[in-house]
Amino acid sequence: MRILILGGYGFIGAEIIRAVLAEGFDCVGLGRSAAIGARLVPGARWIGVDMSVLDAPEKWAPHLSGIDAIVNAAGALQDGVRDNLDAIHYRSIAVLAVAAERAGVRRLVQISAPGADASASTVFLRTKAAGDAAVRASALAWIILKPGLVIGRNAFGGTALLRMIAGFPLITPLVASGAKIQTVSIDDVTDAVISALKGEIALRRDYDLVEDEPHSLREIVRGVRRQIGFPAARAEPDLPAWIGAGFSALADLAGWLGWRSPLRSTAVKVLRDDVVGNPAPWREATGRSLRSFDESVLVIPST
Repeated sequence: MRILILGGYGFIGAEIIRAVLAEGFDCVGLGRSAAIGARLVPGARWIGVDMSVLDAPEKWAPHLSGIDAIVNAAGALQDGVRDNLDAIHYRSIAVLAVAAERAGVRRLVQISAPGADASASTVFLRTKAAGDAAVRASALAWIILKPGLVIGRNAFGGTALLRMIAGFPLITPLVASGAKIQTVSIDDVTDAVISALKGEIALRRDYDLVEDEPHSLREIVRGVRRQIGFPAARAEPDLPAWIGAGFSALADLAGWLGWRSPLRSTAVKVLRDDVVGNPAPWREATGRSLRSFDESVLVIPST
């Protein structure tokens, strides 16, 4: 099979490419820069293009020749100088589905998020939901995977925010410390993608990729702090929401200037509103549960 991975050198996409190559599939990565992709994730053939400009089926067609399956791992956390969430998460995906049908692509694996819904509190989740709806409406053999908070070797968005908080000297300042979070190991995410590509799970279904039991934000940060080698914090003060909002406002401004800070408001709000899903459908489809947070956090390098 020849697999096209969108967002191929991103936090999740890069790990998917490595897993796909390890399975012996022919792999094509798509990202804004082919040169960066070839440097960060060698072994795949690379296409350099900004997905947000692929706004018609005819623009996708040259990139789909000979492609058997697509994995959409492209995404952005928040609108900014380089990112338009509606264009990335919805408009380009809606026309991709049409183009894929015309090109004879057999399968589409969509990476979404728990809580993706038209009424969600963030543009990130609302645009993800719109993209998911476009995939469901297609005639493709689709599967939508919704990872919880992904624990990986690298970090982005909410994961980067957790590491920043966990690395704070002496104390651990928290906002909404009781928020509930279900995590997933990056290795479980890539295993799920491979299973979907191989036809080992039922098609045309959504699956939340989350551990069985949620943890509080405080518990998660403590676990990350232990793994990266810091002693327990001397204090864990709960900060008022307005302090977090102030920092996020400054981070949002930095985002419009080109710096994707972990403190941007979407990362904070997604964590504050809980990151939870239903593990039962995946467990029923595969006969197994996903790794717990304590198991997943072991992949974080203690450097």
